[in-house]
Amino acid sequence: MIPHSLSRVFLSFRSATFTRAAALLALPLLASGCQTQSDSIAFAPACPVVEIPGEAADYYQYTGSEHDLSHLVVRSALREVVGSCADGAHRTVVTNMQVGLHVVRGPASKVNFVNIPYFVAVVYNGEIKSKKEFIAHIEFDGGELQKITSTRNIPITLPISRRIHSDQYHIEIGFQLTQAQLDFNRAHLVMPTFHKL
Repeated sequence: MIPHSLSRVFLSFRSATFTRAAALLALPLLASGCQTQSDSIAFAPACPVVEIPGEAADYYQYTGSEHDLSHLVVRSALREVVGSCADGAHRTVVTNMQVGLHVVRGPASKVNFVNIPYFVAVVYNGEIKSKKEFIAHIEFDGGELQKITSTRNIPITLPISRRIHSDQYHIEIGFQLTQAQLDFNRAHLVMPTFHKL
């Protein structure tokens, strides 16, 4: 069985503020091949769509309540999500994914590492069925001021049945923010607009 691949997405960084549109970013899935086994064709299971809530796509950490550059400890943005899906045991589909991060060290940073919290949630029929928080430990070597890296592999097992298919799930990924960080992101989101034709 050849696994489906989650599509690779690159999020463009708009200026040094890493602004992001407010709408959810849905990642379409790439079709993959199949192989013949005992004169039958076995297709890989469909992967769930991955969504990044705009308000949770950026991470800023400042010292104190000032939000100017001199007080910036670290900022980070979700850069890409890559992964694949394959049949699991006992009517399940196993999704494996990694989250790409672009991390910038700020002038107020006093150490050469940072721990950035993020979450992965499984949603079915509009309801969060499972959510887990992770920590991305980033080290800046040799005076580095920024780093492009990826998290460790994140395996997720999705139960399926005749009525529940893997493409009926979707996965949400974002930074685990404090209320103050969330308010900051919401205040700095760039809203999509329509223009007259």
